[in-house]
Amino acid sequence: MSGTWSCLQTADSPRPARDAGEDTASPAAGGYRRPAERGFRRDERGHVTLLFGSLSSAHDRLVKATLQGLGYNADYLPMPGRRDFQSGREYCNPGQCNPVYFVTGALIRYLERLRDEEGLSTDQIVSDYIFVTAGSCGPCRFGMYEAEHRLALRKAGFEGFRVITFDKKAGGDGHDPGAIGDGFKMDVGLYRALLNALFMADVLNAVTHQIRPYASDPEQVDEVMDTCIGHCEETLRRRSYAVSPGPLARWLRPLTPFRSAEDIAQVLAQPRERDYVEALAHCRRIIEQRLQVDRSMPKPLVKITGEFWAQTTEGDGNFRMFRFLEEEGAEVRVEPLAAWIDYMRHNLHSLLKDRRLIACDAARARGGAWVLPWAGAWSRYLFQDGMLRLTGVLMRREYDRMRRALGGTTPALSQQGVLQRLGHPFYHSRITGGEGYLEIAKNLHAYHHGQAHMTLSLKPFGCMPSTQSDGAQAAVLGRYPEMNFLPVETSGDGKVNAYSRVQMALTEAKEHCRREFHQALQDTRWTRETLADFVQQHPELSQPLHRIRGREGIAGTAANLAHHAASLRDRHGRGLAGRFARIRNGGSP
Repeated sequence: MSGTWSCLQTADSPRPARDAGEDTASPAAGGYRRPAERGFRRDERGHVTLLFGSLSSAHDRLVKATLQGLGYNADYLPMPGRRDFQSGREYCNPGQCNPVYFVTGALIRYLERLRDEEGLSTDQIVSDYIFVTAGSCGPCRFGMYEAEHRLALRKAGFEGFRVITFDKKAGGDGHDPGAIGDGFKMDVGLYRALLNALFMADVLNAVTHQIRPYASDPEQVDEVMDTCIGHCEETLRRRSYAVSPGPLARWLRPLTPFRSAEDIAQVLAQPRERDYVEALAHCRRIIEQRLQVDRSMPKPLVKITGEFWAQTTEGDGNFRMFRFLEEEGAEVRVEPLAAWIDYMRHNLHSLLKDRRLIACDAARARGGAWVLPWAGAWSRYLFQDGMLRLTGVLMRREYDRMRRALGGTTPALSQQGVLQRLGHPFYHSRITGGEGYLEIAKNLHAYHHGQAHMTLSLKPFGCMPSTQSDGAQAAVLGRYPEMNFLPVETSGDGKVNAYSRVQMALTEAKEHCRREFHQALQDTRWTRETLADFVQQHPELSQPLHRIRGREGIAGTAANLAHHAASLRDRHGRGLAGRFARIRNGGSP
């Protein structure tokens, strides 16, 4: 999804200025350049609605509430379905990624409902609505999404509809800030608010996938989680995002790369932030009061990896795969968006190192008094790299705070350095298209630590970066033939074939899970009946957010429950034995 190699620029290399009236698409301007876009102006905030989507339902709802809390009008596109896919294929060029078909179709059908059902004129829609999305150059079709959105909108009769893209790629040409307009307040406060919303949605989704397979009534889980997301929406919509800079923020301003003391104040305020944690703690109480689970039934754990959009959406874009797996008797573990954001941050370390090497080589090549420029390049690198590492520490800390507020039962973020070392021998870590080395690394990490019975990689049909990753997976499977790894392409069609392939791989995962559970019963001297009786006698084990300590190399929830219950039994037995011994010796119990 991003460029295979980031275009590197040193701090001393100027970027060409662009005139606002320049013909960006003419050959005289030096080849193709992005068409001029009418930006989002500050005076339009009161009547312009920002459209975005489509991630999971929780992500979309919490991002919308955050933008509304920040003073923007915002709405998300409905979860794309088959009709959206067909509409997108009608208006877009052939051979595109299915995410562009699904999202473009959902956008066009949303605008058509505004025109046909709510009575808005086309001119009013073009004036009062903007689609906001991510964009980038790159080795794959992701770089064409922006052009496809505009082409489809023009064909559908919405000529001039604004599509604003934010460049997700670190380094390189990027998108001109002037093309976005001054309607967005692009500061740390905006980024911090959006990251918090995404992290909250990650944690809520992880808990949902963890509870729903073991609940007696999965529909009740959906109702409870909908209530929880609604509570978080109200919190994000009503809270104040303003932070006043204090003396410390003003003192630190000259020492940091931040543009203002307000940005520093936002960073300093995050570790003390309580609104997000308290909202999730309230959700925890709701879940504990209304839900019960039975974890004694062994279910295979399926880890989801793959292309970013395909492994995040919950609709027809990935064949509703999460629901299908749960209906087939599996537990699903979906990678959080926070892991991908941390991956993007981690890649910047290599970019900074490259800039340092270029600056140091340039200093030595100039000769003469090269020591000071060389030392300056090193000091600049050490400072920026240290700030980047501190950002990673703070991000993981905040994710863990939210995770613990909701019970602490979901996995923590994996260390990106560990994942890079695992994936690099099979997939070069500087190839950053799509998920880069992450697909390889996540599969290896789950295998080495016994975190899943099966890894399912979801990707759009013909996704080049993910196809490269699948090729590298052949070497991984050659070294570890007992791995249960399945790549599935989601083209929008062929759902039955995809389900059939998943069922075959899931059969092997179920057998592995059963063997693991039976071994756990033998090791802990349980039978199914005695384990069920013990769980019934200890109601806390039926609480959905009761922490069951996992064991290294054991993936199944039921097997871990057997070990956890055995430790409680043995601890309880030792306590009773000590009391009886004291009574026999004439002491008090």
